[in-house]
Amino acid sequence: MPIRPPSLRSIAAAASLALIPFVAGAAAPRSVPLKIDFSLTPAQIAATCQAEIDNAGKRVDALLRVRSARTFKTVVEPLENVIADLGDNLAAQTFLFNVAPDKAVRDASERCNTAESGYLAELFARPDLYAALSAAARSKTARGQAQVKLLEMHLINAKRSGAGLPPEQRQRFVEIAKQISDLENTFASNLSSDTSSVTITQEQAAGLKPDLVASLKADADGTLVVPVDESTYGQFMINATSADARRAFYVAFNQRGGQKNVELLRKAIALRDESAKLLGYANWSAYTLADRMAGTPERVEKFLTTIDTGLMPLARDQRSKLATLKGASLEEWDREFYSELARKQQFNLDSEAVRQYFPAQHTIDAVLSFYSSMLGLTFTKADDLPRWHPDVVGYRVTDTATGTDRGTFYLDLYPRPGKYGHFANEGPTARRVLPDGTVRPAVNTIVGNWPIPAPGKPSLLSHQDVLVFFHEFGHNVAALCADTPYETLNSGYRLDFVEAPSQMLENFVWNPAILKKISSNVATGEPLPDTLIASMNAARHYNQAWNSISSDIFYALIDQRLHTAAPPVDTTAIWQATKTTYTPNLFVPGTWREASFTHLMGGYEGTYYAYAWAKVYAMDMFTAFQKDGLQNPAVGARYRKEILAPARSVEPDVLVKNFLGRPMKPDAYYADLGIKVDGR
Repeated sequence: MPIRPPSLRSIAAAASLALIPFVAGAAAPRSVPLKIDFSLTPAQIAATCQAEIDNAGKRVDALLRVRSARTFKTVVEPLENVIADLGDNLAAQTFLFNVAPDKAVRDASERCNTAESGYLAELFARPDLYAALSAAARSKTARGQAQVKLLEMHLINAKRSGAGLPPEQRQRFVEIAKQISDLENTFASNLSSDTSSVTITQEQAAGLKPDLVASLKADADGTLVVPVDESTYGQFMINATSADARRAFYVAFNQRGGQKNVELLRKAIALRDESAKLLGYANWSAYTLADRMAGTPERVEKFLTTIDTGLMPLARDQRSKLATLKGASLEEWDREFYSELARKQQFNLDSEAVRQYFPAQHTIDAVLSFYSSMLGLTFTKADDLPRWHPDVVGYRVTDTATGTDRGTFYLDLYPRPGKYGHFANEGPTARRVLPDGTVRPAVNTIVGNWPIPAPGKPSLLSHQDVLVFFHEFGHNVAALCADTPYETLNSGYRLDFVEAPSQMLENFVWNPAILKKISSNVATGEPLPDTLIASMNAARHYNQAWNSISSDIFYALIDQRLHTAAPPVDTTAIWQATKTTYTPNLFVPGTWREASFTHLMGGYEGTYYAYAWAKVYAMDMFTAFQKDGLQNPAVGARYRKEILAPARSVEPDVLVKNFLGRPMKPDAYYADLGIKVDGR
């Protein structure tokens, strides 16, 4: 059955604020969903991948041979269509790298990813394309906000891809871009194929929950084999009473990817530094930040260290209190276990008790219902959509008020061998308007790794699992609601804003009324009781300074240290020095966490600070919902119109100002952290 809002009247009224790019009362543009074949063989992937790349190259050559005036219509729009067609036609070939059950298919998809990235690197480094784009810019023929922004983005991309360099340097820049892409894909493949595990005795299984134990493989001697990945980390580290078992798990978790991934990262850092210097930048961070809101490494450094300085005394105190609870020095593998114990003692909060209220399927249905009401969308389960694995579930999405097709999305939420091991919102394709005026809606996927349920039982989610799903679904609806004519503009925001909408939405899963709606006890069907919700909220900011300084701030500082240092870079030494200087935590010899830190090899290199930076915007945006109601459909409609629909066509500061009615203020962010900065 479709999931619809409980009341359409208020949504329809708010939706009249031009959420969709056609005249009210007129027929909606014809929608042509993209047909994707996820059953391709490795041979088919290889053949079609190269054919599509070759075809794209011929089309670009043809448009650049045309002798007519260089305008938006003769250069920019045809170029956008070539790139978008290439993405559409290779949707399965490049996407299967993350999710295909067959290793041969994943390998073929990895090669196609590398080939497509290499082609695009060569394309935007072409001097003749750069000249044509520059001439189109001089022609002043871009009309309207979307066209102006699209031209600007393609022109900047060409300049930053080396198109203006002398031939020899340009060739080297393209070679480096291809090598980096290959290194990053190999890094991801190594991690997806990682089969790390620890073997524990029955005695060491003490404290582990029955559902987890029931899912483990038992060896002939009675020992248990525990997979070491993100789906098991929290359950194991929170509950295992054996310090030796926790230590073994911690070390194995922080060795995933192995030294081979450490070496790939070091090579990538050196190549990034070389490419930045070819374009006249001091280092990769300076190159990356020149096209971000933050602007410079110095501004990012000040932002991060100011927060770190404010949080460090609180973080040290919070760690000290856990050591007191333990009665001995606190090791790195003790943190989750004793934090959970402290929550039980101080807040009467048991994470396992909370999990009983979030069976997976109920949670999915409830979260979809919430977003349906908030944004005026209807979600309909679609078993007829093509899938790449039996676990995958597909949905069609329409605008509730108009019936307009907004696209489809997939949920692939449980781990399996070779699958992407984190939680993320993926493509494969954003919305676009085709040359004939028809709309090709978005196709989107949430790839996750929830706990594998015990046989015959549902998977039970932690509150953190629910929060992450809420966050990723925020990315999903952003893709589905993006409403410009061009795929490039509908593919997100500036990287240091892209997390803000989803971070804002994380706040909703702490609201008592919403928690009541999305929870259902697995045995009784009852929602979370008021006492448990009160305990959850009382503990919400428990150890927040320590948690913040150990995650977003620390990882951002690591990223900046790695990408401002002169190669060769000893990544493990920098990791150790940064951890012991900027956090109250210890470094465990024999670990190399950077080998599994995918953000350093997956698009966030030089930009991890974006998580903290974007949260400043997120917390301020949330004040609009706090003021007018978290479940007020009029605020949700305004959010969809002012933040989601314009996507990349409008700069983030303008998006937020339009939504809030005033410029962004950081007060809510600093208040949430519990610190004062610049007198705030």
